[in-house]
Amino acid sequence: MTIFDPNQAVTAQAAYLQLLKSKGAATSILTRRKHFLRNLVTTLESQTDKHITDGDAGYRYAVDLVLHRFPDDQQVEIITTAREFYPFWTGDLKTIARLNAADAISLAHPPIDLQGNLIEMFERLNADPWALEEHPSLAVYMQQLVEQGTDNAVRDIRERLLTLLLYIIRHTDDTPMAYRAGVDAMLTLFSNEDSRRVFTDLAREFFYCWHGTTRADPLARAA
Repeated sequence: MTIFDPNQAVTAQAAYLQLLKSKGAATSILTRRKHFLRNLVTTLESQTDKHITDGDAGYRYAVDLVLHRFPDDQQVEIITTAREFYPFWTGDLKTIARLNAADAISLAHPPIDLQGNLIEMFERLNADPWALEEHPSLAVYMQQLVEQGTDNAVRDIRERLLTLLLYIIRHTDDTPMAYRAGVDAMLTLFSNEDSRRVFTDLAREFFYCWHGTTRADPLARAA
């Protein structure tokens, strides 16, 4: 949607919410997400004259603007909602079909352990004996980086970030949905779009090692 179309906006919201409802989403979830989407669509409309609704960047910009209007304890759900709503907003019927067929729409959040900002989370991680445990998926990924000749400093940064991701989802089931929820949670810890984009790429790359090691249920990669 490169030019704001009120009718298309209404249709996209209704289609997304109807899919949630058909999957059994609770009324409280529908109410929260409907409220967020109204704010998001209003923001997208307000940016039309600035050509900010063109493409992925415009959508992400609008999400960032809206995100800070909501309480911290809703921000993970908001990022998840924004990600799921995007193909409805753009009219990407193939992705919508994959989301539907694979049950990749989130109805409730797994028990993500996210308390505090990025620095505080690293402090918690460092103080937790869990950090000293072996993490097979991470070991596999780090060995791949060594074999690829990745710089030591880059490997260290990636290892730290991915260890924190695993820490955040340590109480969840080993499913791609839980992994995706953990990634969404991590994204709230970064203050700028470039950092979020870099981490998203890292998480997508690491997913293959994580999935292969945990033998998680092959849920949709549609999300």
